[in-house]
Amino acid sequence: MVKISSEYQKLTPLWISVFVDILGFSIILPFLPFFIADFNTSPIVIGFLLSSNAIFGFFFGPILGKLSDKYGRKPFMLISQAGTLVGFIILIFANNLIVLFIARVVDGIFSGQFPISKAIIGDVVPPKERPKQMTNIGVAFTLAFLIGPAIGGFLSPFGIMGPGIVASILAGFTFVFTAYYLKETLPIKVGIQHWAKFELNSQSTETDSIITKELKTKKSSIWRNERTIILLIQYSILVVAAGIFQTTFSLFGGLRLGLNAQTIGILLSLMGVFQLIFRTLFFNRIRQGLGDPKTAMLGLGSYIISYLLLAFVSQTWQLVLVLFYISFSGATSRGITIGFTSRSVDYLNQGKIMGITSSIDNISQILGPILGGFLLSLTGNLPFALMLSGLSILPFIISFQVLKFGYDNRTHDKKSKIPQVIIEAQTEK
Repeated sequence: MVKISSEYQKLTPLWISVFVDILGFSIILPFLPFFIADFNTSPIVIGFLLSSNAIFGFFFGPILGKLSDKYGRKPFMLISQAGTLVGFIILIFANNLIVLFIARVVDGIFSGQFPISKAIIGDVVPPKERPKQMTNIGVAFTLAFLIGPAIGGFLSPFGIMGPGIVASILAGFTFVFTAYYLKETLPIKVGIQHWAKFELNSQSTETDSIITKELKTKKSSIWRNERTIILLIQYSILVVAAGIFQTTFSLFGGLRLGLNAQTIGILLSLMGVFQLIFRTLFFNRIRQGLGDPKTAMLGLGSYIISYLLLAFVSQTWQLVLVLFYISFSGATSRGITIGFTSRSVDYLNQGKIMGITSSIDNISQILGPILGGFLLSLTGNLPFALMLSGLSILPFIISFQVLKFGYDNRTHDKKSKIPQVIIEAQTEK
């Protein structure tokens, strides 16, 4: 017999995988201005270079997630990591723009780390604890963006080859670490489907009735799930607004406040540090005090105000305060929203639904630079601020409906029994 909490240690390869994947992307950011001169190209082409990874990830992320629902999490996590490694190796030899595009496209095709990591969390973590673990993915993401550009700048004397070598070494280590430490978690691969059918023959319990319903509906499309549709709409609008801000923040700082690249980098680092401190010291206390649905509502409502405050930013210190407010909004809402989406489907569709959320993330990275660039081309901060604030209103309104779903981490949740009993039964085999 093993307690569910011990299973959280198995999530370590996930954090490392996500960290390395994002590190490999962010490590080349300091080189972007030099790419324009070195390859005699335009900022538009460099924009497409950045978007190429997200474009291919949009199509292939859900495919890899869905395949992991059928054939297993571990093999497709390793396939994704191997593809990322190949992309970084190609980056080492990128002496022209075409090779750079190939490197980014290869990495995008094998961008399964995010959806599969989220699916593994759905496999082993009880529903009421998933928002907390989904938020940890955001922590790994933030750390990578803090460290990646600094490493890239430090290795700049070696050209793109230096970052490519470092990223390849880290990706190779991640592949070996995952192959050794990550255990298969897909329910139908570890005997959980057999266990569930066996339980159906016993005398009725609360868990039996839940599993019976799940087995009867396991083949139904997630697109017929009303809760899933509502949560996906909420998440889509949330990340599109965040994508506009994240991808054009440097333009906002440069055009509106005259900030240089170094100052913008410092502000991004401060934003990341704030998120880490908040996540470590305050996030769980707020969750336990308010519950997950109200914590998410707090963050979604804060987005409306924090984005609107961008209209009044005219000095750097004001921008710093607004950045902290935006960081608070994201830290209290995004991970919880993903956790709710995971809870809305059964364990047989975790890879598929997390693949869809990853595609939504990729769409935001594609649309963000286009919409944000257009808004910043207009006079003043108001159009930019109003668009972001306006987009944030609907997710907040939807949160009142989500509140009725009962996804409260503080209350007794019958569905949360399923993962725990499954893992215990699995360990006894």
